Formats: sequence, C-alpha cells, structure tokens
Amino acid sequence: MATAALFIPVVLRVSRLCNLTDRPGPRKVHKLAVPRLGGAGIFIAFSISYVLMINGFDPQAAYLFAALLILFFTGITDDLIHLPARTKLGVQIIAALVVIILAGIRFTSLHGFVGIYSISPWLSVPLTLFVMIVIINALNLIDGIDGLAASLSLTSLAALGGWFWSRGMTGNAVMATAMAGALIVFLYFNMSKGRNKIFMGDSGSLVLGFVLSVLVIRFNEFNVQAVSGDTLRSAPAVSIAILIVPLFDTLRVVILRTVRGQNPFRADKRHIHHLMLRAGYSHRQVSLILSLFQAAVITFAFVFDNLGIITLSVIMLAVCYGLTLVLTVRVRKRIRTKVMTPGDSPDEQYRISQPVPEAGKKKVLNL
Repeated sequence: MATAALFIPVVLRVSRLCNLTDRPGPRKVHKLAVPRLGGAGIFIAFSISYVLMINGFDPQAAYLFAALLILFFTGITDDLIHLPARTKLGVQIIAALVVIILAGIRFTSLHGFVGIYSISPWLSVPLTLFVMIVIINALNLIDGIDGLAASLSLTSLAALGGWFWSRGMTGNAVMATAMAGALIVFLYFNMSKGRNKIFMGDSGSLVLGFVLSVLVIRFNEFNVQAVSGDTLRSAPAVSIAILIVPLFDTLRVVILRTVRGQNPFRADKRHIHHLMLRAGYSHRQVSLILSLFQAAVITFAFVFDNLGIITLSVIMLAVCYGLTLVLTVRVRKRIRTKVMTPGDSPDEQYRISQPVPEAGKKKVLNL
C-alpha cells in the first residue's frame, strides 16, 4: 500500500502535465477529462511489493513478470493510441502462452466434471488459454464505472489470498496481497472527485485480469494435487464464484449482442453496471452492491462446496439471472414513470444508453 501511495500520485501528476486523459464520449459515463494511466501506478506498486515480499517463494516469478510486462506495455499503448481489438487479443494469447508453456501454469484436471479427471496437454493448453483470455477480458469489460473493477477484484483477491494463506501457499498469498494493497490505494483516487481522480485504463485491467487468472489456475491445481483433507470437491465452481460478477456480465452481454445480430465484442451500454445506473443507483452504490453480492456468492460457494460442480454452478448462474431480471424490471418502471429530456442532470444522463432525443420526447432504453 505504501508503494502505491507513493507512485499513483506521481502517475496522476504526469498524466495531467502530458494531457494523457480519457475524454468524455458517447460510450462513456464521465463528463470531464480524467487521467487514464492508473494502471501504471498499480503495476509499479504491485511489482515492487511482490518482489520485496516473495523472497524465493515463487520459482515461476520470472515468467510471470515477463508476461505481465507484455500486457502492461500493451495496455499503456492502448490507453494512449487505442490498439485494434485483434492486436490486443494476439498479445494476450502470447502472454498467456508464456506462463502456460514456459512456467507450466495450466489445468491438469477437470475435477470430475462430466466424469473427466486428468486431461492431456493437448486439451490442457487450449483450455487454460481460453480461461485466461476470458478472465482477462471479463475484468477489462467490467471496468466501466468508478471503483467497480477494483472493488470486485478486491473481493476475489481477499478470498484467494486468505485461502492460499490458510493452506500454507505463501507465494500465491503474497501475490494476492501485493495486488490487493495496490488496488486499495487506487480505489481512493479512483473514487475521488476533481483533480485527484484517475482511471485504471487497460494497463491496469489487463494486468489485474492476468494476475487473477494465474491465481485461479493455481487454486484449481492445488485442489487436484493436495493429498490432505484441504481440497474442495467443486473447485471449478468455486472459481466461477470468485469471479462471478465479471464472468456472468461478460456471458450476458455476449449472448445479448449475438442474439440481436451484433458484433459480440463491440462495446455498448448493456453491462450490468449500466443497467444499475439506469435503475437509479450511483457509481458508489453500484460498486458496493455488486462487490457485496460477489462476496455473498463466494461465501455460499465455499460453504456449499459439497453440492458438486454442476449443481453449484447452476444455482449461482440462476441467482445472477434473477438479479438481472429484478434490475430490468426496475429500469422499465423508471421509464414508465419519468420522461427524460435534454435538460436532465449529468447523473441522469449517465443512466441512459441512447443519444439525447429532441425536447419533449421520451427516451427508449435498450436493455
């Protein structure tokens, strides 16, 4: 935390001096230019803290840092000049393969899912690659409003770090703690108003998603290899719970876009945080509610681990779908009871997904 408190203000000042800001736009929910290189502060703070704390606990650290550097510089470049989506995806694949092939960080078992336990490298490598890419991009997509990606990640890191520490896996616990410390300081600035505000940017979300994906893989692998009674029966389902909000949100928007014949990877305002904003919640309320919801799902998953992978996963997805339905009903109720006009406050304008219509006409929300 001390390292982050030292470097994030420096990044903030440099961003303002060099005019490296994220300007308002049709798909943005902020109305003022905000520095967008908070990920640089997160990466530097995490790297220094991790190196100082690791003390030989992680023999794969060199490969991890190589992959993190690849993602970090890609994220910085995208924050500054906006890289094509295909380029970013290609770099993510390269970074993931570095740790999968060179560091051997990969899934080796399906934990009995559909009756399959041990899997061959020919299945293990593409499966691990797919999971890492999904997690990295899920964190990138959920980073849409103040504090959301960081607060959700903090709940995930707390669960993973605490569990690793209780099992004596110090290296993984240190990784989770180092990233959590950087995020706590970042949250202070990200939730601030005025000149102290800063965004995470892709340089932060890509690194954060990568670290979480590595920890999730190691979490699953421990529950395959451990010979004591510390293993979980439904480790894959618990992993989903640990990242339930970003994973479910990504699944939801991809399905919605595909069903409507749209590019599933094209950005829009159909994410669950946009839905909650249109339902009347503030940025802070959305981040707090979704973080508490994720924490509750994580707790449920650990307590009811014995239900099995499929049963536990279905219950969690059903709960998330139910939450989405409740929010949709609330949004539609607000549409029926309020006419939105160009004179509405900025907070009200955040909660719409369509361009401002002519005066006196109702807005039609695309849910």
